[in-house]
Amino acid sequence: MSKFTQNFFEDDAATVAKGLLGATITFQFGDKTKKYTIISTEAYYHDECDDKGKKICYGSEKTKAEAQGDVSAPLFSTPGTWCVYGGQLLLSVTDHAYSDNVLIKKIQNENGVCFGPDGIAKELHLYKSKPDYCDCHGKFSLCGCNLLLTDKIDNPSFITDKRVNIASDAPLKFDYSAE
Repeated sequence: MSKFTQNFFEDDAATVAKGLLGATITFQFGDKTKKYTIISTEAYYHDECDDKGKKICYGSEKTKAEAQGDVSAPLFSTPGTWCVYGGQLLLSVTDHAYSDNVLIKKIQNENGVCFGPDGIAKELHLYKSKPDYCDCHGKFSLCGCNLLLTDKIDNPSFITDKRVNIASDAPLKFDYSAE
């Protein structure tokens, strides 16, 4: 196990997505502390399109300068910044004119219970007091909670797959394979 460094998040989106597998998210809410393992991620590049030709990466149509007043601003901040978008937990990666993202697709708690994108937002209280996307997505701070990536597995084992409804044939969905 090793700790995360800033350089880790400045790498290619697929490299970051693979490197997050098996990592621990430590979540503190009030006096409770819980730990989760990241078991599925997806990488997204700013120039990718879905099957209908629409850009799929959150904030892809903007540059850093254009995004400063927008809800996607966290993704153009320091690489490794969390951003909540529509119930999904994203991380900014790279540090170029355009933002690439990594989606935390699925996490597992210490009891083996798994949470997908919208379930992650509910479990980690990312909606403040109610599930209102407008109140929480695109914020630098995650609704007053403390969310940290605390450990990562060196060279995690994973399997790959294609993402649903994406024009690219690249296998950019990564699932943790605990061998």
